[in-house]
Amino acid sequence: MNSSDRGGTPAVLLMGYGSPRGAEDLPAYLTEVLHGKTPSPETVAEYVRRYERIGGSPQARILASVRQKLERRLARDRPGTRVYLAVKHGRPALRDVIPEAARAGDQKLVAIALSPYASTWISEPYLDGIEEGRRAASGPVEVDVRLGWHLEPHWIAYWRRAILKELGAISDPACAVLLSAHSLPRRMLDRGDPYPGLLEQTSQAIARAAGLARWTFSYQSAGNTTEAWLGPDLTETMPDWQGRGASTQLIAPFGFVFEHLEVLYDLDVVVKEFAEARGIAYHRVPMPNDDDDLVEALAARVLAPGP
Repeated sequence: MNSSDRGGTPAVLLMGYGSPRGAEDLPAYLTEVLHGKTPSPETVAEYVRRYERIGGSPQARILASVRQKLERRLARDRPGTRVYLAVKHGRPALRDVIPEAARAGDQKLVAIALSPYASTWISEPYLDGIEEGRRAASGPVEVDVRLGWHLEPHWIAYWRRAILKELGAISDPACAVLLSAHSLPRRMLDRGDPYPGLLEQTSQAIARAAGLARWTFSYQSAGNTTEAWLGPDLTETMPDWQGRGASTQLIAPFGFVFEHLEVLYDLDVVVKEFAEARGIAYHRVPMPNDDDDLVEALAARVLAPGP
């Protein structure tokens, strides 16, 4: 069955960030992430160490599950809708999946990114990959790109539910909730990137939904470069909250969708060790991964009438 057999119903292109499948993939993967710059042997060795520390990335498994669940969910409203999975770094690449979809008869695609935040820093590689894939296809392919779903009710509902569940298991009433997201270079603000504003809107929406009184927003995972990155960093706000009586702190990394290096290593190793060395009890909210609320948020974005 192709898209014309389904009465013109478009297929879905689910776009993820991507991850190495193993240590042997890291040199090529890092080269792609670094926009063609070959990483030093020391950089590759450091990332091998990090991935080994967390037992490898679960990203490929999680994305495969999200794809399957989204396809089943969409079948309730649009029977026969196919969902293709592609990533901007690694495999299966956008440049390969779009021609594959076209060969299968799907010349109309609705593309949705597995990041709710329509930052230019986040979105541009997806858009570049889509154009590369369209050029590689044997015929014309229409791609309706739908970026930005940071206030989708199911997305907020997940974080409300997950945060309140963790707080319910913590006996310290002075516990502070630290909402976090990946930092970006400050130069992106000069380009008018909306990222900080999107995070502010989402963090406020989550705090209101969960009824949080002791909370703040912080950045994490800033790059190890000489240029300035957006702050404050978690390592700055955690001691501040400790000084205000919060010796127990719950991290809610709402800037991410699923578990990967920036969560399992940057938070559960680096930030946890930072906290424990200062006498702060570290807790973290589980990631959505393939949770039903995430699938509903994606489905809502796909099924919306306009871009």
